[in-house]
Amino acid sequence: MDIKNLRGEIKKNEPLCFHTSFGIGGPADMLIYPADRTELIVVLKEIRKRGMPYFALGSGTNVLVRDGGFRGVVICLKHLTGVEVEREYRSVGGAFTVVRAEAGASLAKVLAFTMDKGLTGLEFAAGIPGTVGGAICMNAGTSSGEIGDIVETVSLLSPDGTIVTRGREELGFGYRTCMIPEHHLVLETKLVLRREDKNRIQGRIKDLMEKRSLFQPQGLPNAGSMFKNPHEESAGRLIESVGLKGKSVGDAQVSEKHANFIVNRGKATASDVLKLMEIVKKTVLEMRGIRLEPEIKIIGED
Repeated sequence: MDIKNLRGEIKKNEPLCFHTSFGIGGPADMLIYPADRTELIVVLKEIRKRGMPYFALGSGTNVLVRDGGFRGVVICLKHLTGVEVEREYRSVGGAFTVVRAEAGASLAKVLAFTMDKGLTGLEFAAGIPGTVGGAICMNAGTSSGEIGDIVETVSLLSPDGTIVTRGREELGFGYRTCMIPEHHLVLETKLVLRREDKNRIQGRIKDLMEKRSLFQPQGLPNAGSMFKNPHEESAGRLIESVGLKGKSVGDAQVSEKHANFIVNRGKATASDVLKLMEIVKKTVLEMRGIRLEPEIKIIGED
């Protein structure tokens, strides 16, 4: 596929292992970096005209690409990274500030922006990798909060190139889910935050980061939490309770630090990871009677 006058970059047969936090994944037929929103609309229309499969990729966290890669187009939104204060208002409960963040902006960037402005509400995102678009799609969060809690609206790009805006209540945010219509791409979100003392915000962020460093694996490629926490249970504690901490298939290993992480010890393949996930799911079901569901998104073909 050739698009005339494209200012963004196009890579063909690009290995996705270079674009995921796992460091795993076969090639995509095409990887496109639209230069801005207008170019993204052009790209999407061209893809749809040709009937090609596609998906949007942020920073490649929380995703496992199969070893055969992806037969279609991967759209990378790394140039859509704007963050700004949209407006301020007063309502019941005090003073509020609405921050607009584009889909390709990292959560770390948005958190740094809000901290600098003395805005509270996003601290739970401290240490969560990934971009705004991915965070919206999976309602990223921790026990301290979820992004759906602070969303005012989300703007989506429909398959025909039309921009539609949905309010928080229309998006059906749930545990690691959001009702984004099929084939729609997240363009941006508006987040509602409160004013607070900057030092207090910084203190909370520091505490959360220190806790993450104590309990989550550092230094080895991974995709974050592999399984959703079952109701009132911890996936990590369940996996540890059945003796699978440190279990390996090839270079894929259940982390010895946190059992709900699978790490790439060097040359792990997607096949290794998938086999290890099946072992984990089967063992937890047999020994604890609980069926684990993946939290990561699995794409591509074997």
